[in-house]
Amino acid sequence: MDLARLPGKIGSAVDFLREHVKSLNGRVSTKGNQIQVEGLKHKEVKLLLHKFLRHNGLDDHRVLSQSGILEIVPPHLATHPKQGAATTPPPAAATMPYLFPGAPVPVAPDKKRRKKS
Repeated sequence: MDLARLPGKIGSAVDFLREHVKSLNGRVSTKGNQIQVEGLKHKEVKLLLHKFLRHNGLDDHRVLSQSGILEIVPPHLATHPKQGAATTPPPAAATMPYLFPGAPVPVAPDKKRRKKS
């Protein structure tokens, strides 16, 4: 599993996993920011990582599984582009369901009629 996106918490994550995996007769080995767990099922390791995140107050982080590799991902912040000053909202006559005096009447497009035989 990859803990690159969890700075400063790698050591505590390793200790947490070693403690819990040891009780389940598994092994934990580390190399840099990656941890390898042997003797446990994939889902059990994922649940242990969720438990670690909740205990450390990282409720907004997620554990993703991609082709057998577990990865802790921080929250996704979606930013929406701001509307520029160049755009203007449509006039009220175009958006309201009733007619305004003096405004052009919205015309429905002509429908093609089928000839009766």
